[in-house]
Amino acid sequence: MYGGTGGRPRGALLALGWACGVSQAVLLRESMALAGGSELAWGAVLSVWLAGMSAGARLGVRVGRPGLGAWGPPLMLLASLGAVVLLRAGPLLAGAAPGEVMATGRAAWLWAAAVFPVAAVGGWCFPLLAAALGGAGAAGRAWALEAAGAFVGGTVFTFALAGLGSATALAAALVVVGVVAGRGPAWAAATVLALAVALAAPWTEAVLARLAWDWTGRPGDLLAWTNTRQQRLELGSGPPLAVYGDGALTATAPDAYSSGSRGHLLALLHPAPRRVLCVGCLGTGVVPALLAHPLKRLVVVEDDPELARRLPAWLGETVSLAVADPRVEVRTDDPVRVVAAGEEVDLILLLDGDPATLRRHRTRTLEFLRACAGRLAPGGVVVVRTTVTDTYLAGAGGELLATLAATLAAALPEVVGIPGEEVLLVAGREGVDAGVTAGALAVRWQARGEVDAAFAPAMLGDRLDEHRRRALAEFLHRAQEPPSTAGHPRAVLLAALHAEGRSGFRATLAAAKMLLAPGWPALAGVVALGCLLVAWTLARGAPAAPLAACVGFCSMGWWVLLLAAWQAAEGSVYAEVGVLSGLFMAGLAAGAGRAGRGGAPLEWLAAALVGGAGVSLAIASGLPLLWPRAVIVPLLVAAGACTGCAFPALATLAGGGDERRGAGRGFAADDAGAALGALCVGLFAFPWLGLRGSGLALAGIMAAALAAVLLQRRRGAA
Repeated sequence: MYGGTGGRPRGALLALGWACGVSQAVLLRESMALAGGSELAWGAVLSVWLAGMSAGARLGVRVGRPGLGAWGPPLMLLASLGAVVLLRAGPLLAGAAPGEVMATGRAAWLWAAAVFPVAAVGGWCFPLLAAALGGAGAAGRAWALEAAGAFVGGTVFTFALAGLGSATALAAALVVVGVVAGRGPAWAAATVLALAVALAAPWTEAVLARLAWDWTGRPGDLLAWTNTRQQRLELGSGPPLAVYGDGALTATAPDAYSSGSRGHLLALLHPAPRRVLCVGCLGTGVVPALLAHPLKRLVVVEDDPELARRLPAWLGETVSLAVADPRVEVRTDDPVRVVAAGEEVDLILLLDGDPATLRRHRTRTLEFLRACAGRLAPGGVVVVRTTVTDTYLAGAGGELLATLAATLAAALPEVVGIPGEEVLLVAGREGVDAGVTAGALAVRWQARGEVDAAFAPAMLGDRLDEHRRRALAEFLHRAQEPPSTAGHPRAVLLAALHAEGRSGFRATLAAAKMLLAPGWPALAGVVALGCLLVAWTLARGAPAAPLAACVGFCSMGWWVLLLAAWQAAEGSVYAEVGVLSGLFMAGLAAGAGRAGRGGAPLEWLAAALVGGAGVSLAIASGLPLLWPRAVIVPLLVAAGACTGCAFPALATLAGGGDERRGAGRGFAADDAGAALGALCVGLFAFPWLGLRGSGLALAGIMAAALAAVLLQRRRGAA
């Protein structure tokens, strides 16, 4: 295989797709971890990946013999390992403070340096292998084979490799390439397999984990680490002991002073809490303080089963003894599912932090808070933790607090803020404001008897200072922000800005303006695009590169929106990203394979654009959020099929009969459009327009491209 394609370009294309599927999944996961689990990495990293593929494909049109393309798969996987090392070293290279989550802006150059070269190798190989495949419709058949390999790679990653470290996962993928290489020169196969075995050794992952820990500058040594299906967990020796999830601080121990006072305050926010449901409280240390009050039942919800299993073992007997209390039930399940199916409760505590990611946003949506309101017993209370301080409300933190308060107020009529370094929002149906005062809480404390001799009730008066409380109430009263919903997650961008420390006036003002701006500029842009494509077609014929870019833009827009819907509805794509990408590639393989077998190219292209408009409208309908598993899976396949069906015609238009040139130019234009789509939809359109508005905008782009294609058909018939 590696001395030349030797009549086996099909296997090389499958191996290339396999390497792309695994490499992309690994690098997306590593990039999310670098940004504290933020899905803002999706748009940026995919944009860089597709830009690299586009640039590589353009180079492959001009440079390289077809036989060299077979070296692409092992080179991609080895380059991916180097990219993982670079991303793990990100905090050191960017000069981040110890324990600081990398801001999106500061991580952008790292993503580019790590991801672009890997993708460029894959893009360069594609036209070389398409040329080696030969025959009519080679571009479409080549893309079908590459997409089929990517489907297998993504699926195997999700179900077999996601729980492994990145180095081990890449080594396993390299083994597969080495086996394929066995059909070629023995020295090539032996070299690839030797590299795979060396990378798969346990010490490789251990060295990488410890180096990455040292590069972050966190205090203490790395005691333990693991990859769950939702995040990467690390335990540091401190002091204090600290648990990090995707680089963000998740829990510390011991922290008796702050956690004890916080737990008592939370328990006193209800006159007589008997049944309490708490989301994300296991790592906050409040469980022992809550149990000191006359509770009958405490349901602790953690959505990551591995985190719930490891925290008691990692943080010591304070947590383990609390979890062992017969009144405590730990549920390792989706909080949305638990609340929807749960029993009536007196007090719901949402302590899982700000919605800086779509995953965390799921417990801050209007839909979830309304479900919480439906589970409250008479006089029940919902408490929402924020990381916003009441001493500075002029930046992104203030905008975030106002948005969360507005969302909570849309679910429950009374919302009160408790000032402090972490403002607490307390909501109920009635009597909440009268109950959240220093005097009322002191009365409740006395009525409960000897709860905790180490706790000084006078601390409650300091926390509920009347002047700060009144100022916070006035701020919340003035806030008129729209609520944050699953389909329009307004709070995510604000929380990300706040978490990244970029809460200055300009950034906040720009974010607020974008979130509140009307959608007519997007409509005007789509109309202008349609006019441009029609005018170009009338003057010079259907423009191959712009049409390919439109298809690429929409295809990546569909992918980003459907993954966002999956994250919003199901709660995690950390492991599932591989199979979800694979489903898209499976549809792409089927569509490109069928369209590549012949037929009128413009007919296939028109059909693909009509189908793409249908996919866009299905996304805009909101159905992916209502029935995610039943709707998102077929829509991903359909989106891939539309993309694949369009490619052979676009390659024919771009190449004018030259398969290598058509494959390279079509592939490059498609990926350039996809890079722009990932950036625009992932970072701007989704927060601004929401799921519905973004889907409608993509449907408009498909309609604009369809108008140009139908006009070209009419010109041809004439």
